[in-house]
Amino acid sequence: MVSACGHRAGAAGGDGDRIVILASATSNEPRPSLPSAIERLLAEAANSRDATDGKNGKGALAIVTTADGDTARTWPLTPRRANGAVEHGLQRENLIEGNVRRVTEAVAGLAATEPGLDLLAGIDNAVRGTGPGTLVVLSSGLSTAGGFDLRRTGWQLEPGALAAELKSRGLLPRLDGRRFVMTGIGATAGLQAPLSLPTRERLVAYWREICRAAGAAECVIDDARPDHRPPNGNVPTPEVPVPGIVSVSGPDGTTKTTLSNDVLGFAGDSAALSPAAQGVLTELASRIGAKRDGRTAAKVVVRGFTADPPGSTEQGRAELSAARANAVAGALRAAGVDGPIEASGGGTAPGMTAMSGGVFDEGAAVKMRRVDITY
Repeated sequence: MVSACGHRAGAAGGDGDRIVILASATSNEPRPSLPSAIERLLAEAANSRDATDGKNGKGALAIVTTADGDTARTWPLTPRRANGAVEHGLQRENLIEGNVRRVTEAVAGLAATEPGLDLLAGIDNAVRGTGPGTLVVLSSGLSTAGGFDLRRTGWQLEPGALAAELKSRGLLPRLDGRRFVMTGIGATAGLQAPLSLPTRERLVAYWREICRAAGAAECVIDDARPDHRPPNGNVPTPEVPVPGIVSVSGPDGTTKTTLSNDVLGFAGDSAALSPAAQGVLTELASRIGAKRDGRTAAKVVVRGFTADPPGSTEQGRAELSAARANAVAGALRAAGVDGPIEASGGGTAPGMTAMSGGVFDEGAAVKMRRVDITY
């Protein structure tokens, strides 16, 4: 192991291809994993003929580190024989597969050791002094510290203006000439609420503009979803508020996620989910599966609630809330949730009414239309 200072990448391997892999690996994200596209990228670098013989010969490297800069490790990719000579014979492919596998395993073992996530600083630290190459960022992108703290930034800023402001304040890393690849963006776990489609799209836009403003030669946002395995670490990480979605954990270890109608997209008296809602429910299904970890007998409870508009009846509200709960339960099953799901309607949201002085208050009604998912 070597420290995470900027020149650490100058370890054995000379000036061959370098791929820096940075994982935020917080307790609010799935365990880091390399998607197949990144594994292929590593294999391509390992197959490069731009390599020389010798223990310290020129060759391709992967540098694996965390965003909090605690430690980093350099892994050779170029296939070599025991004497340091580059393998060009029958064992070449086997050696390359082994080198890529070791990088994949190293990434899967990463965990943040500091609270909060200052992703800009982590990127800056990872690339400083490493020369040109590819930077792969495995992260939800939900930065909660430093110059880019999404708890303060929120979701309403124009992405280009945000990036320009960060650059003017000297807060962007220097990515000149680099290929920047970000994967896992928007994937959440732990106490962090899942992202709705609009917030995920805004997060992608934020990071794309940050990448461009930082001078990268290429900015790639990979849509691959990481394996939804539980995080390695348990160091507390602040939660970023997500409009329309609230997740809380109870003392018994259960999690209750409340989805507003803005997220689910039910229209009028309809129980039809919007296409955007499917993405949130797919994310939730993955989280439920990871939490169950094979314990399919653990029950998921889905409960719907409605507003009380003029002309509606108690029975009608109960039926509509039940239909919406069943629609959500069906989407979870379709997304892979096994085992029992108990779906029911609670009718009018308890302790609330949208009627004030005989007038229907749509603002109050919005808060009443929701579905709670407990798992």
